[in-house]
Amino acid sequence: MTIFAGAFCLGSTNGLPQGLRESLAAHLRNGSKSDGQRHVHDTQGMFLVKWDSGAFAEPAWRPSTTGSVSALVGDPLFIENGCRPVREQQLQGLTPEANQLGDLELAKCRGSFALVRYDENNKTLHLATDAIGLRSVYYVVQDGVLIFATALRVLEAMPDVRKQLCLLGMSELSVLGFPLAERTPYEGIKVLRECQVLTANERGVKLHNYYDWNITEPCADSPAAAAAQIYKTFQDAVRMRAGNDKRVYSFLSGGMDSRAIVATLVGMGRQVEALNFSAEASQDQLYGQLLAAEAGLNCRLHCLKGGNYPNFSFLALAAKTDLEHRESTSVDRPQFIWSGDGGSVGLGHVYMDEHMLDCGDRGDLQGAIKYFLEMNRIALPSGILTTTARKLLPNMLFDSVMAEVDRYPREDIGRRIYLFLLFNDQRRHLFKHFETIDQHGLELLTPFYDSEFLKAIAATPARWGILHRLYTQLFELLPAFARKTPWQTYPGHVPCPLPRDPRASYQWDSPAESHKQTFVERGKQAIELVGSFSRSTQPKVFSESRIWLAGVAHALGLRDCRHLIQPLQTYKQYDAKTHRL
Repeated sequence: MTIFAGAFCLGSTNGLPQGLRESLAAHLRNGSKSDGQRHVHDTQGMFLVKWDSGAFAEPAWRPSTTGSVSALVGDPLFIENGCRPVREQQLQGLTPEANQLGDLELAKCRGSFALVRYDENNKTLHLATDAIGLRSVYYVVQDGVLIFATALRVLEAMPDVRKQLCLLGMSELSVLGFPLAERTPYEGIKVLRECQVLTANERGVKLHNYYDWNITEPCADSPAAAAAQIYKTFQDAVRMRAGNDKRVYSFLSGGMDSRAIVATLVGMGRQVEALNFSAEASQDQLYGQLLAAEAGLNCRLHCLKGGNYPNFSFLALAAKTDLEHRESTSVDRPQFIWSGDGGSVGLGHVYMDEHMLDCGDRGDLQGAIKYFLEMNRIALPSGILTTTARKLLPNMLFDSVMAEVDRYPREDIGRRIYLFLLFNDQRRHLFKHFETIDQHGLELLTPFYDSEFLKAIAATPARWGILHRLYTQLFELLPAFARKTPWQTYPGHVPCPLPRDPRASYQWDSPAESHKQTFVERGKQAIELVGSFSRSTQPKVFSESRIWLAGVAHALGLRDCRHLIQPLQTYKQYDAKTHRL
């Protein structure tokens, strides 16, 4: 569980450099050295190190007397004969001693996981990720050695790994918030895609998928029947992840995702200790409170203070720890928290609308993608790009989106766009959580990422799902108390049928007009804008003169250029990592 990293020699008889082994072991984790459990496998041509926080009862580390080794992070939820075996049996079923990884076995997994299997007899390494690619495995081949890790920061920190910024990957990261496809911010460093297995031996590295998302699973004949089928799958996903837990932690806001989870858990007889970090007098807080009141003794809501944290997982850890110091929560697995992440894209079909599907129905895929980019305001900051970059990058970005949309060429173009979002936007949502999991040690239970649940949704026509249509019909199947109080919905999507509480602020309300900025305030932001640029950044895509002009225009109040700070800082941040010694 938690995190692993390693290196494999591709055919060389010299073995792995000792410095590489030491570097992997040193950079595996950032947390305290006193907690958790470390496992190491070290042979001439294969090195693997894994750290386990102890959240799971079993470490899922299986060495053999022949020199082979298998390990898991996350929970594959491997189902055999309709049952979920214990963790050690799951690992054994996925990595049999005498055989290679089996596609059929991997395709049975419903959870989020990363897997490593080394066969000493055949000198063959296998790496695999889950059906969504949520638990990432990053890898790079340099000097005849395959180096891999479940956290990008491990490879970033290693002086043995040469790093250079990837032009397309950085462009995608700057405007989308994540690189597309198998790309990372760095040339040569890649990430496994959904359902992907990497096999490495003396003949090189090969990739294949153990499941084809282009397959259309059986679908019900109406939206209502489909919603019933999807909710049944969702209940199964919750039940499997809950296991024998009687009392659990769960996030609970005022939205639909966490409400669906908490209502389903309570409907199954679980006791929920709910955590809410929303601002006072917000719908997210008030609607969470109203739901908890309707759930009665089965749901106890804790409204906790937010704060300035590197990511939400550290906020959750700090608040949960403080709560546990003040009172006993008696949660069965306190390192696990139920999270509604994945519901908005997976079931709500956000970022899509009728016009987009109309373009698809006319066969105008390019028009649909152009509209998608415009609707979601996805564009490069062309005003500060060099002349060459302004000519090159917009077309590169558009072509990369098109290639991803066509990755699974379903007849329903809406479903192509949905899968594009699922395997790019959605699978990168928890990047910060998994990058720092060795520090906070929290495991998230995420039923909206369940592979069977998502396959059931992907089998339906996209028009049934957009604007939270299927989601709203699924809500009708939740326990009755879940529909007695209002919930927050997206603007333009199917509204909550209950009256909005006028006391609570709405997340997407237009903010009141901000005060007119003074020259001093604009000047400080202009200095930050210009200071975010680095002359050393490679590849050179930004024009220094244009950045200075933008800074001057912002300082004088001629143009608001604050939006340019973020992409400049992103480039500067990742470029700094390429210069580490």
